[in-house]
Amino acid sequence: MGIRVGGLSSGLDTAKLIEAFIAFERRPLDLVEKRKAEVENERTLFLDLNSKLKALQDAAEAIDNLNSTLSGPNLDEELLAFGTTSTDESVLTANATGNAIPGSYVVDVLQVATVGRRFSAGFTPASVVAGGGDTLSIDYGGASPIALTFAGTETLQDVAAAINADVNNVDGVRAEVIFDGTNDRLIVSGLGTGSAGALMVSTTLTDGGGGPFFDAALQQNAQDAQLSVFGGLTVTRSENDITDVIPGVSLNLKAADPGNPVTIDVARDDEAITEKLQDFVDAYNAVMFFVNSQSRFDETTQKAGPLSGNPTLRGLQGTIFSALQGTSANPYAFAGNPLRSVGEFGLDLDDDGLLTLNQTKLTAKLDEDVFDVRQFLSGDGTNLGVAGMISQVLEGYTQSTSGIMDGIDSTLDRRIRSFDTQIERMEERLERREELLVLQFARLETSLAALQGQGNALGGLLINQQPR
Repeated sequence: MGIRVGGLSSGLDTAKLIEAFIAFERRPLDLVEKRKAEVENERTLFLDLNSKLKALQDAAEAIDNLNSTLSGPNLDEELLAFGTTSTDESVLTANATGNAIPGSYVVDVLQVATVGRRFSAGFTPASVVAGGGDTLSIDYGGASPIALTFAGTETLQDVAAAINADVNNVDGVRAEVIFDGTNDRLIVSGLGTGSAGALMVSTTLTDGGGGPFFDAALQQNAQDAQLSVFGGLTVTRSENDITDVIPGVSLNLKAADPGNPVTIDVARDDEAITEKLQDFVDAYNAVMFFVNSQSRFDETTQKAGPLSGNPTLRGLQGTIFSALQGTSANPYAFAGNPLRSVGEFGLDLDDDGLLTLNQTKLTAKLDEDVFDVRQFLSGDGTNLGVAGMISQVLEGYTQSTSGIMDGIDSTLDRRIRSFDTQIERMEERLERREELLVLQFARLETSLAALQGQGNALGGLLINQQPR
């Protein structure tokens, strides 16, 4: 509303009176806004919880060795991890996946895979190197060779650009010009290693004096990698990164050194396994700490947590705990596996229901039988293990369109929007009420002013009628 000046006739501060009336009548609106803020906070907390549940689900899925539907094994090992060492990393390095088999592997690198290269003779920079009608053909194993015909004005840079832009050059070769300190040289390189990408070059270009355009002494031929493994088996591959010879191990050939075999040792990587389990522990604790902190009664403030008594939290906590520990009706028990609880391989529960990872117990159990630990987490193909069970129960909470958390968020969102509607209507009513009060007080002032005017007039008449 506009500027108001009240009380000119009555002497009352009508602006403050109206403000007091509106403040009194606003109390129901304040209560609605307070409740809306509480529901908004509740929604924020549940969104935070949903993020933590998804993080726990991801951490469980990262060690359950099951596919995304929990209906069968995952093709790639998820819990187990292995490390490698090489007796000569200048010749050969290796990496292992969780599907590797521990042991020592002797590898003799007979030759490494290379690309083919051709080097032109040296030419004075920026000089014309082609004659009219000269041709150049490069066969690199593609569908069609690169075939060029020159106008007779081309420099080495022009030749390189034509090779690179040719329609038949489909990720086949790369041409570039370098300065060797005296002259420019054209270098044509295959983009793939192995004999299948060998370069076959023919040209009518010359070195400027009638000699060969390409320098045969600098020629590099493409070749396959060759290595000897398993005590004498020779293997040929087109690349130096080889993943299909030793199960679960990728080999990276650095240099050939025939007759001097390299030993690759593959061993279990307990540090990597521990890191995966620690990620699970941290995600589990984040959920349980949230539930505890939001529902517990604070003795210092004498206030309960904002989600205290919420049935979803109580149910969630019990569901996850049962998935971790099993129940009397459905305990974790796999044939031939002595493990019955996560505590037996180092996941210890404290009095608050939080987990700690006992590295000593974990290492001991992995040394005893690593596959017992793996099975307890993933299951036996018929029944789910701990990680698989947690993944399954959390799916009912975190599913994006039909999960429990999505349903809670939708409900709270509707309540917030309902509060917004209430607030808007109440503010409109207060605005109309304020306008009415302003009008009523204005009329009161007008009436008082009229009465005061009449009184003043009457007083003047009486004074004039007094004897002089």
